[in-house]
Amino acid sequence: MKKLPDWEFAFDSFIDSNKNKSFMWGEWDCCLFSNSLIQKITGEDLIPKTLTWKDEASAKKSIKKYGGTLLKSIEKACVNKGVLEVDKMFVTKGDLVVYKEKTNLVGICDGMNVLSPSTDGIEVKPTELIVKAWRING
Repeated sequence: MKKLPDWEFAFDSFIDSNKNKSFMWGEWDCCLFSNSLIQKITGEDLIPKTLTWKDEASAKKSIKKYGGTLLKSIEKACVNKGVLEVDKMFVTKGDLVVYKEKTNLVGICDGMNVLSPSTDGIEVKPTELIVKAWRING
C-alpha cells in the first residue's frame, strides 16, 4: 500500500468535503471514516471487504471475529497491507492511529491532531491520546 502522488491534496479535499458529516454506525463510524480517507490517498481499502457491520453490536462482533479487539484488528489489517507501525511520538499527516478515550477508537493524524467522526462532524483530538500509529509508505 502506497500513497498516491497527490495524496496531500486528496487528504485535504476529503476532510473539507466531509467535515460536517455525522457519525453513523456502519456508514460513517471511526473505522469507515479512516478507511475512506486511506482509500482516497492510496486507492486501496485497508478494511477487508469481508468485514461489514450495520450497527454498534454488529461492529463489535466483526471486530471480535477479525482480530479480537479494535487495536488487534487494526494491527492485523496493517500487517496484511504492509503498513508499518511508527512511534506515536512521531506521527505525521496521513498516519492511521488508534487513540484512547473511554474506549479505543480509530482516527487519522492531520499533522497536529487526530481526526475522527462525531455526531457534529469531524472532531479534533490531541495526539496525546494516541495508543499506536501506522504510516502508509509514500
